[in-house]
Amino acid sequence: MDKYIPTAYTRQTSSEKTEVKNEVIGDAPCPCCGYITIPNHGDALAYICPVCLWEIDLFIKNDDEPSDLNHGLTILKAKRNYQKYGAVLPHLK
Repeated sequence: MDKYIPTAYTRQTSSEKTEVKNEVIGDAPCPCCGYITIPNHGDALAYICPVCLWEIDLFIKNDDEPSDLNHGLTILKAKRNYQKYGAVLPHLK
């Protein structure tokens, strides 16, 4: 089952109306949170997922390999952190 970013709504705080667009440029799932946020069919070097804040690292080969772009986190640890904190690292929640 693919995950998708929900539509965000904002409350008007001024008399001027503004249009809020929900533009999702991604077409591939994030390896950490699973949301469809990664552009270029997942081939996006150093792109940061706006949902979980995982920085895409195309050079890691498996889920147990530490990522240089994510402070040495593995995807498995990042997934556990996302489930617990809503972000790859607790201080990013």
